[in-house]
Amino acid sequence: MNTNVDLDTPRGQEPSPPTRRVVDVVELLAEHVGTPLSLAEICRQLRISRSTGHAIMATLCACDWATRDPLNGTFSIGTGFPRIQMSSLPVTSKLRGPLRELCGELDMAACISEVRGRHIAVIDSASPDEIRPHVQAGQRLPFVAPFGREFIAWAPPAAITQWMEGAGPVNDVYRARMPKVLKEIQDRGYGIERLSDPLLKVYAALLAVEDGGEPGPVAVRLAGAVGDLTVVDFLPGEFATIGQFPLATISAPVFDHTGKVMLTVSAQPYRELPPEGVRAIGDRVCEFARRVESIIGGDRTSAVGEPSGRQT
Repeated sequence: MNTNVDLDTPRGQEPSPPTRRVVDVVELLAEHVGTPLSLAEICRQLRISRSTGHAIMATLCACDWATRDPLNGTFSIGTGFPRIQMSSLPVTSKLRGPLRELCGELDMAACISEVRGRHIAVIDSASPDEIRPHVQAGQRLPFVAPFGREFIAWAPPAAITQWMEGAGPVNDVYRARMPKVLKEIQDRGYGIERLSDPLLKVYAALLAVEDGGEPGPVAVRLAGAVGDLTVVDFLPGEFATIGQFPLATISAPVFDHTGKVMLTVSAQPYRELPPEGVRAIGDRVCEFARRVESIIGGDRTSAVGEPSGRQT
């Protein structure tokens, strides 16, 4: 996903941090059914103090939402925890726990996005701490070039042409670069969003004109301005000329059983990274995308042009 907000924009806290910690503990236990966790493991994975973890677990055990093994002191989901069928859950509910786990592994925020009509919509986001991620659930951008590259890279040529022309007139350098960028995303398996002042200003303007309706001409032209004002993504060898570079997002596609991209998963570094750091995050995001496919029933074996995993 290619959504950003100004780095200087104040971001609020969770409405109730204590409640958020309890929810995190329950989600963690639910993700490890059959694998009991010690108090130390729970506190380490969720970055909470031992005293906080002890108080939460004592309450959950008292409500029978968790059980404690008296022999080794590990915790599991309790018999009193309400049970529902995973098949009845919306996608966001199924992926919220795994997404928070990814945030903890990468030590950065992450989000999941989908195409809804003429928009790219962030359907869920998470952060490894209590600060809201830069890319937040509910944000939308016009689905025109250069936004949504990970959605369009595997699409038929006619769809790519429509996507490119959607933003209106662009400069020749950008127009010549984009087919190479889409091919690189296919080969590499993920897209990279550079972080720059012009990009942040355009994104802030896009979020300001977003009114919940269809993308208007102002929003579409703002999207096209990204191609005119910035260098989009990276082509083979470009990383070799720099030691490290500020990046906003690293995004991988999630395929359905027909080979169509149905979602994207994005890590949000919002800091400078060296080439090896980009590759490590990109590989992990791609692995997570495959996990998402298994969670929601995707079968990637039929995907056409699936990424080869070639290094940047």
